[in-house]
Amino acid sequence: MGLWPLLCLLLLGGSFQFSPHFHAFAEQVFFEKVSWLEGVVARPFHAVASLFAEATAFRQDMVSLRSENEALKWKTQALSRLHAENAALRRALHVPDITPYRSIVVPVLATPYDGLHHLFLVGKGSAQGLIKNQAVIVPEGVVGRLEKVGQEVAHVLLLNDRRSRLPVMTVSSEQKAILAGEGDGFPVLVYVSNTRNVKRGEQVVTSGLGGMFPVGLPVGIVEDVVNGKIRVRPYAPFQKLDWVHVLQLPATGEIGRALEECQG
Repeated sequence: MGLWPLLCLLLLGGSFQFSPHFHAFAEQVFFEKVSWLEGVVARPFHAVASLFAEATAFRQDMVSLRSENEALKWKTQALSRLHAENAALRRALHVPDITPYRSIVVPVLATPYDGLHHLFLVGKGSAQGLIKNQAVIVPEGVVGRLEKVGQEVAHVLLLNDRRSRLPVMTVSSEQKAILAGEGDGFPVLVYVSNTRNVKRGEQVVTSGLGGMFPVGLPVGIVEDVVNGKIRVRPYAPFQKLDWVHVLQLPATGEIGRALEECQG
């Protein structure tokens, strides 16, 4: 080794020993360079590790989705059998299927009973396609009709309200009538051609007169027949409703307009 390199090393070593500022500066530079180099070297390894982790999570998701898919296949098969059984029972009991009719599902907001009127306040209106006098139903049966329709809310007039009138017919005796609300839990059949033919326990369905309701929707059963007064117990559980279906069938024809005027 020559003399000058040896002198440079001695001077550099002395600077580290006798100049703390130079020592700190050199240490900082060394740290930054090494850290940068470490980051450059380690970054690809981190990326590969991240890819492996994502691939593992993807495989786990795929396994979970396959399991869910198999479970849904079994449920679909079970529902298909239930659908076929339900259709057979409906045919045997002469109960219509409401699925062919387009409907809007509407939440029940409140039941503002004032002692005179029986109605619901629901959370959709004309902005969502609701129209006055459209039929309101649930899977159990007919609930009533839309009495007033605002832009975002609407009133549902129930079957047992005194202002309610619904064209119906009895299934066994085939008597056409009008179901009129009495203000209590049992609307009555009026304008029955032969009350003697109507029996207790007989099913009552919509007749389709006026076009507001399709034919054959379940309404209720005859509770009793006393002195020619026929009371009907509705199928719809008015006290337990959170959601209802509004059928997209507005009233049509002269009879529909006459019933609308009669119902106020």
